Amino acid sequence: MSETSFYNIPVEEIMNRNPPLIEKDASICTVAKKVGMKRRHVWVVEGKDSRKLVGVITEKDLLEIISPLPGRSYTVGVIRPRSLHHTEFEKAEDIMAKPVIKCHPKATMSEVLRLMTSHRVRRLAVTENDEIIGELSLTSVIHIYFSI
Repeated sequence: MSETSFYNIPVEEIMNRNPPLIEKDASICTVAKKVGMKRRHVWVVEGKDSRKLVGVITEKDLLEIISPLPGRSYTVGVIRPRSLHHTEFEKAEDIMAKPVIKCHPKATMSEVLRLMTSHRVRRLAVTENDEIIGELSLTSVIHIYFSI
């Protein structure tokens, strides 16, 4: 396979079909446990039997709410004033980022790389009809690229 054909690979061929999911009404403690279990994020869905995607929570989101300095962030970039010092958070939906940057399973590597770059994200939700069916990480894209 050539480098040119890499950019034409559809997402559905390399996406992870078992993304980490959590319900929007899950407790912050449950979110922290799930994010800490070798995952660095969770996709937030409407409810237990639903795959309707409503948000995403990353380690960065959790770090921001436990930051000892209100208004400060551990990362460079957009600083959102979300901290336990400003308010109380009880559920996943209270801290999730939305809207979610997502792609269709038929999208090509060229399209998803443009999305990741323009939105400065490391992972994309793969959705059909607003339901999550998988995910694509920058790490998996890099592995595929260098395996060609």
